[in-house]
Amino acid sequence: MLRYPRVEIIKRKKFTPIYQELYEVQTMRPNRPMKSKFGMTKTQAMAYSRREAAMLKQEGYTKAVYHSMLVDLSTFHP
Repeated sequence: MLRYPRVEIIKRKKFTPIYQELYEVQTMRPNRPMKSKFGMTKTQAMAYSRREAAMLKQEGYTKAVYHSMLVDLSTFHP
């Protein structure tokens, strides 16, 4: 059971035809399907994850798992 919403950044490596690093941001909320966005650079993924955390704060969540750490959203400044 998912107790707190999660925002995670996952790094994907692609070797064909050249080496690329692509990032995926997954947002999981209790009792909702997972939302993910794929194919971003590292800076785009970081900015998107901060926007998702701010959206969770607007939706009324008080705590969230952000980059594998439990964060209090009332003191979170994106």
